[in-house]
Amino acid sequence: MAPTSYRYSQLPTDEFAKNLGDLKLPVRVWVLLGLLVVVVVGLSVAVGVFAVQANSPACKDGLQAEQECRNITHLLEQELTRAQEVLRGTEAQAATCNQTVETLKISLEEEKAAGHKQQELVQKLQDVIKTLNQSLQNKSSQLEKKSAELEKLRLGTFQSG
Repeated sequence: MAPTSYRYSQLPTDEFAKNLGDLKLPVRVWVLLGLLVVVVVGLSVAVGVFAVQANSPACKDGLQAEQECRNITHLLEQELTRAQEVLRGTEAQAATCNQTVETLKISLEEEKAAGHKQQELVQKLQDVIKTLNQSLQNKSSQLEKKSAELEKLRLGTFQSG
């Protein structure tokens, strides 16, 4: 650091200085001391005004309103948390229901396919039964014809003999 020198001008000795005795302060110090007193008095007045306003009914009402707001906000946050928990539970149930619906759809499609296969099998069996019935009727007709022919032959042989 560079050396600093302080130089004070000498004050003239007059009556004021004689009244102060040996106390000789520079004018700047007196000015600063006066400013300090003004600042202290100003701050004291400001603190007094603030204390009066802070203790006023309007300020107390404002603090009470702020506390009520905090309480209501806290209650609303709790309700929101509960609602979110219910929503998560409902979403889980919905997911389970959706999975069940998908499983049931697949089962229904499989049952429909099995039903169609059974219907096709029934149709084929009905066709086979129809064919067999037709064949049975044909064989029955042929048998009746042969039986009639045999009867005629038998009667013809009995009559001739």
